[in-house]
Amino acid sequence: MCSHSAADISASAVACCVEGLLAEADALALSENTRRTYETGWNSWVRWAAANGIRRFTATSEHIRQWLAALYMKGKKISTLRTYLAAVAYKLRSRRGPNPARHSWVRMLLAGLARHAARRGITARQADPLRSEHIEGIIDAAPAPRRNQPGGRLETPEQAQKRADIDIAMIVVAHDGLLRCSETLALKWVDVEFSENGGPATIWITRSKADQHAKGAAVPISEFAARALARIRPEDAHPGDRIFGFSPSTARRRYKAAALAAGISPAHISTHSTRIGMAQDLAAKGTDIGGIMLAGRWKNHAITLRYIQRLQAQHTPAAQYLNHQLFPNSGEPEPSAKRGPSTPADRPRVA
Repeated sequence: MCSHSAADISASAVACCVEGLLAEADALALSENTRRTYETGWNSWVRWAAANGIRRFTATSEHIRQWLAALYMKGKKISTLRTYLAAVAYKLRSRRGPNPARHSWVRMLLAGLARHAARRGITARQADPLRSEHIEGIIDAAPAPRRNQPGGRLETPEQAQKRADIDIAMIVVAHDGLLRCSETLALKWVDVEFSENGGPATIWITRSKADQHAKGAAVPISEFAARALARIRPEDAHPGDRIFGFSPSTARRRYKAAALAAGISPAHISTHSTRIGMAQDLAAKGTDIGGIMLAGRWKNHAITLRYIQRLQAQHTPAAQYLNHQLFPNSGEPEPSAKRGPSTPADRPRVA
């Protein structure tokens, strides 16, 4: 940023300051997560262009199409192709003339590849939800020692409890707050407002891919989640320290391990599972689509509906008819027969 004072600033200094401000503003226009993703997509394009003797900044839409087709042939998902294409379009935004990555032929290719993938049975699969009953199972199973030490050794009880406390805090907070992985991992101690009486807490989301203008959002979490956070807070914790100091891949691995220990198939469990699970919990309690969107900070109805569509399918007239035909005397099934509390606030308290 500019270091010149307003009194003695010259025309050249103004130009220098403006140039620095523009560079900084451009860097802050995208979230950190989006920048990393775009860098991966751009690097893919750069490597392909170099291998095929194409100048990356003067490529045509046909070159872009060939690159996307090559990625598809290598097994890249349609969602990945769209993200990579957005990255290239962003990088080429300043070149003169039409942006080849935004050409209608490129959009047509993506549409055709999506249909081709669907015919082959390759469709985007949503992560499995981790609903309240699943969270209860994870909480119960987490403290059991696991063979995750070097050489396949079993954790000591102390190691197991420390790992369990962190897993429980991360997963419960992400579920209660419908947090994205990037939001969970960006949390700092200064972002948590604990209640004076030890009750529910509030977390402040300062970084989110859906909040490009950094307005922030206050999100409530249950008393159980608040106590889980308090339990893992170091005595010498600095307000600016991150609560969960690991990478997205480590978080994903811990989610899967926690699910497996609770008897849940980890195949389609991801760090998004808690967000989907809480959305379905809210829908099951009768919360309307607007309320779910508000809780999850969604701006798109279609995305929100996609998260709860499997739950809604169980309550369609056809589903109710089939259930009555197969089990005429069963009545309405209990929502959580195995686990007791089904809402975050009713969970057993952390000691």
